[in-house]
Amino acid sequence: MGIFGTLYISYSGLFTDSQAMNVSAYNIANLNTTGFKAGRYEFGDVIRNAVGEVFTRGAGYGVTPKATRWLFSQGGIQTTDLPTDLAISGRGFFVLSDGKGNIFFTRDGQFMINEADEKHFALQNSLGMYLLGADPDAITPGIVDLKPHLIPKVMPAKATSKISAQLLLNANRPTNAETLLSKYDWTADPTKPLQDGQYDWVFDWDIYDPLGQRITLKAYFDRGDNPNTYEVLLALADPAKDTRGDGKFKGAFLYGTLTFGGKGEVVSADFSQILDPTGTLIPLDLATLGQPRFTLTVDGRTQEITLDLGFRVNPDGSITRLGYPTRLSATPFAQLYFSQDGYEEGVFDRIEVITEEGLIKAWYTNNKDLLWLSSFSLILTDTKSL
Repeated sequence: MGIFGTLYISYSGLFTDSQAMNVSAYNIANLNTTGFKAGRYEFGDVIRNAVGEVFTRGAGYGVTPKATRWLFSQGGIQTTDLPTDLAISGRGFFVLSDGKGNIFFTRDGQFMINEADEKHFALQNSLGMYLLGADPDAITPGIVDLKPHLIPKVMPAKATSKISAQLLLNANRPTNAETLLSKYDWTADPTKPLQDGQYDWVFDWDIYDPLGQRITLKAYFDRGDNPNTYEVLLALADPAKDTRGDGKFKGAFLYGTLTFGGKGEVVSADFSQILDPTGTLIPLDLATLGQPRFTLTVDGRTQEITLDLGFRVNPDGSITRLGYPTRLSATPFAQLYFSQDGYEEGVFDRIEVITEEGLIKAWYTNNKDLLWLSSFSLILTDTKSL
């Protein structure tokens, strides 16, 4: 081997060693970079044979850079106080988009909530790239199903459409032949159409109108002329909000009778909607509806409301009792359960990751949440091109 071959071997060693030092320096410089994956520099032998100053194939004459292998092993996961800091345990990458159709992959889970437009926020990284995710109900989404999910700044108000209650009605109250309809009279007292002592019990139920304003309904209960029956009357706590007009039944919207069996269970029900303040009754076909349903009119706005007292009427007229049935019991009146599905308007407050699979909720100031997206991590079988 001549002097040029000797110099080449020395040069190859110096060159590859400097390249390895560059990789090591890069690893050290990014020691605290979130999601960084270190590289490992790999060498290869130069297979050459020297005859005079002419090189032919052989072995052991210098080294050459072979590859920089990126180590996609699991790093340490740190806990922070920011709900937008995400991490992937195991294999996979967060999928990002620059908004121009270009897709990127990262292990860096540091995201922040930025304004996307006048009505929405978005989850983005420090470079402004959007985190892509699948719809919350997606079962096995692929990368083509991913998209930037925008967080509404405001959750619109929802009018109550269903009231559910589990009640205990006192079986020790005396029967009485005078009905709630005969005793209710807005013309006699506009502020209190049903006087104290004219009913056995009343429950106050707060619901919401289409604007998200809270409204109080009064659910009056009174023992019927049969010991196995109870009358029900639903009316506004403030009858003045009823804009259907004036009359004896202003503020009243639903009237019915519950009949109980020997064990205190509901065995039949009859309900009618009070159509107008004059007292026009429209019988409800519970075999078709399943549960009582009425139209509530407040300040000129209407909404349909279903009353769920823990039972459903079947098409053949039989009763199916649900898991929270209203019962007749030899105990004081009690409300064991109450819920309604309306709410006021809410402003975006925070996000929360609720499952290890990355299902994300957006919370609002009305204490309601929105299943927002499934933060999708893509597993690549070939990472050589990354």
